[in-house]
Amino acid sequence: MRRTKFRLTSGSSAAAGKLMQDGISSTQLLQMLLQREKLLYQNYPLSLAQGEGMIGWRERNRECAWMCAAARRIGLEMDAASLAVSIFDRVVTSVRIPGKYVNCVAVGSLSIAKKLCEDHEEDAPVFLGRLRLEYSAQELKRMELKILQVLGWDAHLPNLNRFVECLLSELEATFLLPSIKKHMDFLLCDSTLTSNFRWSVLALSTVSLLVEATNKHWQYPINSLARLCKIPMSEVNRCRVKISNLWSRHMLPMPSTFHMLADLDDQDSDMDVDSPLTYDQSTHPPAPSSEASEYITSPVPRALQPTPC
Repeated sequence: MRRTKFRLTSGSSAAAGKLMQDGISSTQLLQMLLQREKLLYQNYPLSLAQGEGMIGWRERNRECAWMCAAARRIGLEMDAASLAVSIFDRVVTSVRIPGKYVNCVAVGSLSIAKKLCEDHEEDAPVFLGRLRLEYSAQELKRMELKILQVLGWDAHLPNLNRFVECLLSELEATFLLPSIKKHMDFLLCDSTLTSNFRWSVLALSTVSLLVEATNKHWQYPINSLARLCKIPMSEVNRCRVKISNLWSRHMLPMPSTFHMLADLDDQDSDMDVDSPLTYDQSTHPPAPSSEASEYITSPVPRALQPTPC
């Protein structure tokens, strides 16, 4: 099998850097990610623990939107935001999370992802200050420890960005990744997609739309990738439709040749932490009743209040 050099186009994580140094090809890395995904995510669709005062999909989407916007504010690349969402989802689908602690879980997930994806660390007070958060360093540390305990002390989770990078590397087209950063944000923040499709399926469907915009013979390479990943094309096609509908709802342009060549960095700067992504709530349960509101604290990202972790 031809060995393809794997090129990361966003921030460098320690694990990815070691794999590259060891001469691991993109095909081998892709297979490792698929095996990990199969082991960790056996039951789909995902579900949240139910109960009075527990978070719902609407709260999950809000916090994921906050993490994506916060990552941009402090200059993190898409790999950190994508890993943070993967960590957050793993936690909220594994244990019951009261609504008043959900933002603290999101902050802890982003902090762990930042440490794994960045070459340098910064003190917790500096990290919290850059995000204008009022949590204490001790609260953040306690939450990080609880998250790592839930993850079995292994936070290098498969995530959307890693799969997309591997798939584009297989096609020798990693240069296309920056052109869909904003599109990936919306995928990460929509639970109708993330709870029903594995990261590998979401990634392959996204890449298929990307390749379709640049090559009218897109079916052949995508079918080859689907066989390599052992993903039925019927599932990919079903996911493609939902992704296209999501992008249309948010008035995002479908990938095109012109769009690939355009510089979207200035557009990304328009979306800061004070203007988090929006998402469709029509398919999610209604907001908690007033009877449960006394047990739920939902701090908004703009003015977070410290809560015990």
